Amino acid sequence: MPSLIIFPGFAFEDPIVGVKEGDWIEFEVIIEGKGSMPPTHDVTWMRMTVMEVEGPAFSMNVTSRYSNGTIGTAIWPYNFNEGEHEGWTVIPANLSTGDTFYDLARHTEQPVNVTILREEEKMVLGAMRTVTYGHDVVRDVKIWDKKTGFFLGSVEPIKNKTTKSGHYIEDLVVTTNAIATNIWQPQEIESDDSGFYWLFALVLAATALVSLIAIIIGRKKKIPENSLSSASQTKIAILSIIGIILIEIGTILFFPFNSIGISFAQFNLIMQTIWTAVVLVSMWFRKEGNYFVHEITLLIVMCAWIIGFSAVIFMDPLSLASLEAFSNTTLRLIMNLLHGVFSVPAIVFGIWLVALWRPNSTSFPGKTKKLAILTTAFWIPSYIVGVLDFMVLHTTFFG
Repeated sequence: MPSLIIFPGFAFEDPIVGVKEGDWIEFEVIIEGKGSMPPTHDVTWMRMTVMEVEGPAFSMNVTSRYSNGTIGTAIWPYNFNEGEHEGWTVIPANLSTGDTFYDLARHTEQPVNVTILREEEKMVLGAMRTVTYGHDVVRDVKIWDKKTGFFLGSVEPIKNKTTKSGHYIEDLVVTTNAIATNIWQPQEIESDDSGFYWLFALVLAATALVSLIAIIIGRKKKIPENSLSSASQTKIAILSIIGIILIEIGTILFFPFNSIGISFAQFNLIMQTIWTAVVLVSMWFRKEGNYFVHEITLLIVMCAWIIGFSAVIFMDPLSLASLEAFSNTTLRLIMNLLHGVFSVPAIVFGIWLVALWRPNSTSFPGKTKKLAILTTAFWIPSYIVGVLDFMVLHTTFFG
């Protein structure tokens, strides 16, 4: 059993050094914005080469090219047991989501435990790697290779900051990306999403079938809304909320995305397809005068959406790095803006519609007629744009 290393206020298992002597990674550094970096940090390229490794300690030969063309070298010392990570350029290996590593944090002189926020499979320098993400109050999101702990990239804004040497930085964004390495070799990987497409087609067919059955049953067995007391309707609404919360959270925490070979984005597309069908069926029940079924089904959709959106924000907080992925091409920027234009009103109107419902209310139908129309009018194009957005972000359909 691994021993525990104890620091004031911190305790965790022995960190694993995942790099070995001779490993190297090269980085491109792009500095944009107003002002300039101090001469010691005005770097455009650097190469980090691991030197001798001894237990939790090792050193790194760092060669840097500055914007004026000069070359500089330095030796950086690392010691994971003492929290020396040199700006998180190498962290302990094999850390998973929720794991932490101890950082001495010389820049703030306030030692911290840094938490790994999330991980994903990603193509890095020609090979599929598991990458992890983390940040603190000073640094924006950094990305590491999970197996080695080597830093892979970041987008860090620096604004209105005066360095210890007295250099003032007005408003800069420093983007660092790994561009070459000898740690792994490029590999030929053919992306095969055919399984997902078959699954998506199956979900579409099943959703259409279930929706049709619900409509047929609704037509044949028209149950008067006032057959249920207000108290009974309220209880059903509360149980529906509790049920969808438990199901949604359970799915997010325990659904085996990796085991069945689909990503969270693909799963989200499937769920949005189901919720859109439920919204349409809900509106059909409203048209038929069954406002109770209409509201319960819409309530389920709104609760599921809020929980799902909250989970995404919690697992992947917005940052310059994440925003860049959604706007690094004109097409992606346009699609994401359109998605927001339709999605935000659809959700707002939908939540508003649900919030106004009262069991056996006689004024509800007339009071919410326009809201129901607006919810549907925005929800349908929101879903269509969402599908196109998925194709832009996660497929090669548009190149």
